Amino acid sequence: MKKYIELLKSRGSDLAIVIEAGSVVTAPWTVYKCRYGCQAYGKNLCCPPNAPTYKETQDILDSYSKAILFRTHEVDTVTPAAVDLAKEMFLDGYYKVIAFGDGGCRKCTKCNMDHCRFPGETVPSMEACGIDVFATVHANGLEIHTLREKGEMQNHFGLILYE
Repeated sequence: MKKYIELLKSRGSDLAIVIEAGSVVTAPWTVYKCRYGCQAYGKNLCCPPNAPTYKETQDILDSYSKAILFRTHEVDTVTPAAVDLAKEMFLDGYYKVIAFGDGGCRKCTKCNMDHCRFPGETVPSMEACGIDVFATVHANGLEIHTLREKGEMQNHFGLILYE
């Protein structure tokens, strides 16, 4: 896993740890926050209601034993890093590897809702799929908090599932 942790660090991650997939927490309220708090809701294929539900995500999580949880501080860096790492791990024989990014997809100005124009370059975010990012981060001994003021350092998390 050292190779993959180093790859994430080269992509801007300051923290990457191997965790048990069972420590990833799902919850239905995450989609509520998307529906009533995000302008991207229903406007792209990586956001609810187009992303997997929290129940579907839990079923997916139950198919895995390990994951890599990683953090960056720059917006728009998590999803590309997650996609790149998943590709690398797949080529190395981790055929079940899947990735979750951060935030809504920003590949297109307007999403083609019939089919993705960049299917190999984006993935849904953890929160769009019903993952409680705060509970997952805390369950793995890491710190995360809500931002109270503009200019505070942001934490953006991504997740890679593998066997």
